[in-house]
Amino acid sequence: MRRILLPLLFALAAPVARADEADDLLARLLADVVRDTRLSEGQRAEAARTLGLMGVKAGAAVPQLMQQLARSRGVEFATLQESVIEALGLIGPAARPALPALALAADRSIDIDVAIHKTTAAILSVAEDRDVAGLIEQLGSADASLRLRATKALGGFGRAGAAALPALVPVLADPDGDVRRAAIIAVRQIEPNMKPFRELIQAHILDLRDQDDAIRLQSVRALGKYGPAAGFAAATALEALLADPDKDVRRAVGDALTRISPP
Repeated sequence: MRRILLPLLFALAAPVARADEADDLLARLLADVVRDTRLSEGQRAEAARTLGLMGVKAGAAVPQLMQQLARSRGVEFATLQESVIEALGLIGPAARPALPALALAADRSIDIDVAIHKTTAAILSVAEDRDVAGLIEQLGSADASLRLRATKALGGFGRAGAAALPALVPVLADPDGDVRRAAIIAVRQIEPNMKPFRELIQAHILDLRDQDDAIRLQSVRALGKYGPAAGFAAATALEALLADPDKDVRRAVGDALTRISPP
């Protein structure tokens, strides 16, 4: 025990260049304690609980915690297993690589299964929140490719990305057509039942000017589906396409105008 504690105490006392380096060292030393079979289960479980208290700062311990979980069999050292599982949940996003190991550890006992369920939900929810925040930040990038990637990714969250809706509304007026259309799709993915609103309608109106026949056709049809909710601005913009060079667009315009402004 003395051989393990001395390096641990040294890590706490020794000056280091950066705080995160100290956290990584401490996390690895605690993980060594967790895996040391010469120690009692209580001592090892306490080390795991300490890692949990470190939270995100204990990310460096995740690989060793995964190995410990894989080494356990059935309800062997159940208290230690639960402590390791709970620590992974408290570590948060950095513990995402442990999700397969958590799945393989299922069906050992009711208590272990409950711990796995809570930890899995915690890892995913925290990681998801952080991902959404980071992607929202990318929406303001000067790089259109980054804005496009972030917009598509936010839409991929579905309803779980509801926090991103206010940030996606300005993207509906993005000068890049691909980004703008991705924003239209993202808004629908996050809130499928959302009623048409001004910015969404205006995004479709902007696409009516696109040189691509298929994009104009798609926009005309979308506005037509909105019916009277598309409003006067959409009807005026559509009337300008009654002489569109593409016959399919012209036909769709006539149908859309009938839906938006029924006789």
